Amino acid sequence: MPSRTNLLWAFAVGAALVAISSKVDAADLLGSLFSDASPTSTQPVALGTGWYLRGDAAFADDSIPPLAPGLTQFLSLDRQPTFNLDLGAGYKLNNWLRFDGVVDYWKPNWADGIGAGKTCVTQLTTIDNFPVVTATDTCTPHAIANIQRWDLLGNAYVDIGNWYGITPYVGAGAGLSITVIKDDVNWYMSNGLPYMITTDGFYYNWDTSTTTTRFQFAWALMGGLSYAITPQILLDLGYRYIYLGKLPGIPGPSGTIISQPVDAHEVRLGIRYMID
Repeated sequence: MPSRTNLLWAFAVGAALVAISSKVDAADLLGSLFSDASPTSTQPVALGTGWYLRGDAAFADDSIPPLAPGLTQFLSLDRQPTFNLDLGAGYKLNNWLRFDGVVDYWKPNWADGIGAGKTCVTQLTTIDNFPVVTATDTCTPHAIANIQRWDLLGNAYVDIGNWYGITPYVGAGAGLSITVIKDDVNWYMSNGLPYMITTDGFYYNWDTSTTTTRFQFAWALMGGLSYAITPQILLDLGYRYIYLGKLPGIPGPSGTIISQPVDAHEVRLGIRYMID
């Protein structure tokens, strides 16, 4: 019959084996939980598609009237035809919304002509220590006026469905108009040479040149149709009204100085190229 001491040893060994077995099962369970967990993704996030380039040509009804040479006045208050070109880039967010930025270049408004002649000194002679005019000519001014415009616009559009590849759209834009006004007047003598005379220590030159640059707020409203020639090339046909600020300081036909609003109604034809 086994002694009490042997029974106690047998019980202790059995308990130890059960404890070791329990620890092994728990470790296996934790290991399986961690080994089944998915690794954290480190793939880069794609930027997305929808980027495009665009270019447009526009025929416009312009509010700047015909100019007189030398910016002396507007010859009338009539609107006149002109054109502009633009380049830009944009992003198509989804099937309904897209955004772009464009730079417009406008055909310059030129005016040149010959003004009325006036007497000009061509020779001085010192007599009794005093310069005396001893020769004159008739000098004539050749005036050139130039108004050059650019604008930078950020635009937003809503595309309204698609039927057989045709998508109507409406949009609006805002930005900056840049107007450079240049006025050059060069004087010529009757022999055709520039009036630049040095005589008896005096220099005569009546030429003038002025340049003024104006920065103003610009905005636009537009609408039209686009047609998908291919999945990447779209043809745009639309209308745009654009306001470019005012042109102050030039007399109107009556001679009164006016502040001429600068705007245009345009018919535009353009191409959009989808990059991706």
